[in-house]
Parts: sequence; C-alpha cells; structure tokens
Amino acid sequence: MVNEASLGGVVKIILWILFISFIIRLVARLAIPHVVRGAQERMQEQMRNQQRAREDRRKEGEIRVESNNRDKGRNDDGEYVDYVEIKED
Repeated sequence: MVNEASLGGVVKIILWILFISFIIRLVARLAIPHVVRGAQERMQEQMRNQQRAREDRRKEGEIRVESNNRDKGRNDDGEYVDYVEIKED
C-alpha cells in the first residue's frame, strides 16, 4: 500500500510547523527575561556572600597586603653585573 502526499497535506504540515515555531518564540520571549533575571540575582547574591566572608575574616584594625605576584619563586636581590675595577695612579 503506497500513500501519496497531497497538496493539502503538505500545506497542513507547513502551517503546523509555522504555528509551533510561533508558539516557541512567544514562550521564549516571555520566559528568557525571567530566567536571566533569576540567574543575575543568584550571581549578585553569591558575590555579596563572598564579600561578607572576606570582611568577616578580617579583624578590626588589621592591615593586610594582598598581591597577585606571578613570580613568587623569583628572588629579588637585584641584578648581578660583572665589572672590572680600573686603578688610576
């Protein structure tokens, strides 16, 4: 048994595809801002918690110097320069 595609069936499928894509776009347009806003609020809350944790670890009046020095293993005694002493009479 062989089924033949009719023009009406093809048009019906195309209309269903357009309808479904319209519904998906509509839902996405309404849902995406809500999802992004929720993610943004969660990130802000995490940043606030991290900031509070940093502030809580420090005692009042404590001074701390923080550095992001990448060359931690390097010794900074200065630069060695070879020279020859010349005596003048």
